[in-house]
Amino acid sequence: MKVLIVEDSIFVQKLLRKLIVDHFPECEIQIANNGEQGYNLFQEFKPDFITTDLLMPDLNGQEMLRMIREVDSKVKIIILSADIQKTTREEVESLGVSGFLNKPLTAEKATTLIQMIRTAHYAE
Repeated sequence: MKVLIVEDSIFVQKLLRKLIVDHFPECEIQIANNGEQGYNLFQEFKPDFITTDLLMPDLNGQEMLRMIREVDSKVKIIILSADIQKTTREEVESLGVSGFLNKPLTAEKATTLIQMIRTAHYAE
């Protein structure tokens, strides 16, 4: 399984990498610091899953998500964001995300994230 983490916070990048590798040791992970890097890595790496923040410099998560959906409607995407506006959530959900979790990433939300990845992975 290949996972792309798109996140501008180095702390959250490390947290997500450890969380995912602890539960999926065979997982291959790439990390991008913003949506532009995320889109470029998406094209090269061809991940099975993407976790992304929405609020990032340069190209934000919503713009990256739109670009990805223009070329791939199947890749599983989970949003991890502090942007909890109803309109934002509705917009990204309309683009076909597998899940949306609000930051900060608590232990309970981390468990939910792993369950979302496991469910989506085995549903393939």
